[in-house]
Amino acid sequence: MASNGNTAPASGAPLRLGCVPYLNSKVLIWNLASRGTFAGADGNPVPYTLILEPPSLLARRLAAGALDVALVSSVEFFRHPGYSLVPGLSVTGRGEMWSIQLFHRVPLARAKRIGLDPSSETTNALLRIVLRERLGLAPEYVALAPGENPRARADLDGFLLIGDPALAFQDPGYEACDLLKLWDALTGLPFVFAAWLVREGADLRGAERWLQAVRDEGLRRSDEVAAAWHAEAGIGLERAKAYVARIVHYGLGPEEQAGLERFADYLERHGLARARTLRFYGG
Repeated sequence: MASNGNTAPASGAPLRLGCVPYLNSKVLIWNLASRGTFAGADGNPVPYTLILEPPSLLARRLAAGALDVALVSSVEFFRHPGYSLVPGLSVTGRGEMWSIQLFHRVPLARAKRIGLDPSSETTNALLRIVLRERLGLAPEYVALAPGENPRARADLDGFLLIGDPALAFQDPGYEACDLLKLWDALTGLPFVFAAWLVREGADLRGAERWLQAVRDEGLRRSDEVAAAWHAEAGIGLERAKAYVARIVHYGLGPEEQAGLERFADYLERHGLARARTLRFYGG
């Protein structure tokens, strides 16, 4: 197997895929865990392995060359010039997202210290951008440890949660702010939270087309996706159905690309990453 980001695995080696474990990704990986091979570009079966981890851990594995392609935070594309995007696929929000929430126990205008979610650099960057650009706020941001309970921190006025923990969170002592509503008010564009990123030198062997077909199947079976995973996500079935079929979007067309480019502009303005032209695998 490859030991760095510039060397592809041998042609017969399994393609190494990584994905986040949240409900928002299940349409994109519907039934993958039970398969193990896909039909490659030449029609022959290609073996693959799939691991599920939070986006921050996947990002490290991809950067280290331990994965060939992974559904990771979109900010990683701008932090690694060698990466390319799988065409047509993403985890995107339009107007609202439900699973990207800033929970706060004082009015936002009075919030002094906000805890960051250690799982996602993209969402932490989005938080900084929308609070500053839309609300004119610049609180102190506090890095939390993986697994740390932010409610146990008396010094925090609020904290960010992403994914299934945000969907399931309930506490009458906190108000919720959906960051996508602030982004929508700021830009009017979709926001791409995650995309399939390909490390430099990786050969997908036709996986880019296969992953699009998997997404299409997942969308056709979105009710089954919700039924299979809503309990693990900690939410009711009807809410899960609405979330996977209506709230989360899975394409990467012109509007999503425009939103990603606008995000890049803000990343550079805030000193969080360098903007660069979108580059697609195989393009």
